[in-house]
Amino acid sequence: SKTVRKITVIKQLISEITTIFFIFIPDFQYFVMTTETPANPNFLNVFKVISSAKKGFLRKKVNRARRENVARGMAGQLDLSMDSMEETRFKKRNQYLIQRLEKRLHFTYAEIECLLLIYYKLWKEGLVNNPSQEGVTKVQFRDVLHCALDMTDDSLMDRVFLALDKGPSSCISMETWATAFSLFLRGTIEEKIQFCFSIYDIMGDGILARDSIFQLLRTSLVSQSGEEDAEESARDMIEVITKKMDIDRDGKISYADYKQSVLKNPMLLEAFGQCLPSRQATFSYLTTFTSTGSTM
Repeated sequence: SKTVRKITVIKQLISEITTIFFIFIPDFQYFVMTTETPANPNFLNVFKVISSAKKGFLRKKVNRARRENVARGMAGQLDLSMDSMEETRFKKRNQYLIQRLEKRLHFTYAEIECLLLIYYKLWKEGLVNNPSQEGVTKVQFRDVLHCALDMTDDSLMDRVFLALDKGPSSCISMETWATAFSLFLRGTIEEKIQFCFSIYDIMGDGILARDSIFQLLRTSLVSQSGEEDAEESARDMIEVITKKMDIDRDGKISYADYKQSVLKNPMLLEAFGQCLPSRQATFSYLTTFTSTGSTM
């Protein structure tokens, strides 16, 4: 009947208005609870519904805020082994660096925070033996690459460091640390091609001549199979690799030759020695500070 419909509409209107009061005027709930009202069962039911709606609204609001904080990398303490105040100070002190790195690296704000906290903890370990240490040393970084990223070709490690940081300091900066992991863990194929070629380009002239290739292969093979077989194996490999990668057939491998060959066959990326972490090590390390372990 019309009367029933009118009563239903009025109840809905009262419910909506009262809900607004509960949400935006906290004192209204206190007023309702302390004011003498008739013991009307309908009113009490409406009150329960409104209270439940208010709790649900606030719960959704809190959950949404938590999700936003997680997305921004601000969801509480990241490292439980570190004092929470110390961690907060570190993140606050480096927030502008993190924002700047986020714009050019392949990591989120929260992931860069985690990477820099790892750097900070390594730095603190070094300070125990050397109070004047200004950051993570290249020796510490080499240990991380060797143990965590499975980069075990010692013959090229010096050139890897030179490609990452050409400075004379024995330590690497937080920016270099984050940039290196961005390349190693989520670098594009173009970034990796440029990085590997810069390591192989011993003479710095943008050309991989046969002598340079022989030296690279021989050094790499010595570390794997011993010196006796290294020279003969290196000479055999030069012929095969040059045939595949010397596209213009001038007896040398230019950057253009190398890039074109790798884009066509990515297996040739580290043809002259290991410069990057293995795929398994990359995924394993990513899972220590990311939610998905995704390489891109």
